[in-house]
Amino acid sequence: MKLLKIGISGVRGIIGESMTPRLALDFAAAFGSFAGGRAVLLGRDTRISSPMLRAACLAALTSTGCDVVDLGVCPTPILQYLVRSQNKRRRAGGGISITAGHNDIAWNALAFVGPEGTSLNAFQGQEVLDIYHLGKFRKASADRIGKVGDGADRTGLYFEALARFVGAGDIRPARLKAVIDAVNGAAAPYLARFAEALGFQLIPVNDEPNGFFPHDPEPRPRNAQQVVAVLKAVGAEAGFLLNSDASRVSVVAENAEALSEEYTFPLLADDFLRRRRGPVVANLSTSRMIEDVARSRNCPLVRTKVGQSHAVQALLQEEAVLAGEGSGGVAVPAFQPAFDAFLTMGMLLSVLARTGKRLSRLVEALPRYHIVKEKIHCPPARIHSVVNEVKRHFRRHELDTSDGVRVEDKSGWVQVRTSGTEPMIRVIAEDRSPEKARERADEAIRFIAPLAR
Repeated sequence: MKLLKIGISGVRGIIGESMTPRLALDFAAAFGSFAGGRAVLLGRDTRISSPMLRAACLAALTSTGCDVVDLGVCPTPILQYLVRSQNKRRRAGGGISITAGHNDIAWNALAFVGPEGTSLNAFQGQEVLDIYHLGKFRKASADRIGKVGDGADRTGLYFEALARFVGAGDIRPARLKAVIDAVNGAAAPYLARFAEALGFQLIPVNDEPNGFFPHDPEPRPRNAQQVVAVLKAVGAEAGFLLNSDASRVSVVAENAEALSEEYTFPLLADDFLRRRRGPVVANLSTSRMIEDVARSRNCPLVRTKVGQSHAVQALLQEEAVLAGEGSGGVAVPAFQPAFDAFLTMGMLLSVLARTGKRLSRLVEALPRYHIVKEKIHCPPARIHSVVNEVKRHFRRHELDTSDGVRVEDKSGWVQVRTSGTEPMIRVIAEDRSPEKARERADEAIRFIAPLAR
């Protein structure tokens, strides 16, 4: 069974099966045609398959007449920032980040970035897909083939801007220690520069950009053992876990509690919304903690479908001040409308420096919920029919069907939805009671499991 995920944000598949050089060539040619001959920035994570896909993208993009700024190993949020800054001078047509984010080493993807430095919106994404399906690619003549330039030296612009935005002047005197697990991914070569720009003491973990992940590249408590051990040994104020392209982050508090990735967004929002109020965007799978935080600051909350592109488009349409997901992704449009782990870490370190509070105290101030996240493998041909069966199963309840099926009451909720990145059905349940949250999830799983075989 060949697994391939095609959407407005890009294309994702398993290397050697569905994600092939030919597929990358065609999609990159479609994106180059969409860019209309303007420059395209290209970055990649450290997966051992990424150089292969880079070669395909370079050939395809230059064949459409696009000059390529090759950033090499580069976190997606840095690429997005550079696309956005280039576009201010009308120079960039967009970017491609070669990364499968939180997926394991077998997967890789082309993630498309629009000229504004954001994930493609629905119209832009559909345009790229139409070009791909029609096979009508822009073809440059011999004298107009694009050129390839090295853009690695441009990444310093990002860290200079980040230091100004988060207030490195507040962080430096606090002499904070932070343990960061880059999972040997795209952030690994940039950790020292990040720490120097913000002025904290870095204790790196898994910072060899060799493409071999020491654990699955999803920032969740189950992967935090190394960070917890090192944090205890050195007495650090915070620990952070990243995914392979530095778009998501989860947190370990100074008392060695590995926090659910659901805490990242409300921890940042609780401080930020004190100082700047406005609408907040979160997806339908994100903890109610963010609802309570937004309500306490008199800020409206807008719910969207899961996915960075949905969150960012809602962020822009609603003129919101924050967007995020329970996966650990946070976007702050005052800096850039993109999920950015460096920005998130910097803002949390700024909170610690400015307030003098410990992370554990900030966590105690948040409402406590218990969330259960499960996934059930399901053949792609059956996924949507299974979700339709779930709708019928819960038909007597009031349903939100804007992203799968979500059933909610006063104490909690359960959601069943198809994964956008893997051939799976995701079941997420939350309640103030851990037993009730588990019960909600198990009820859905018992119904789904026989149908998904």
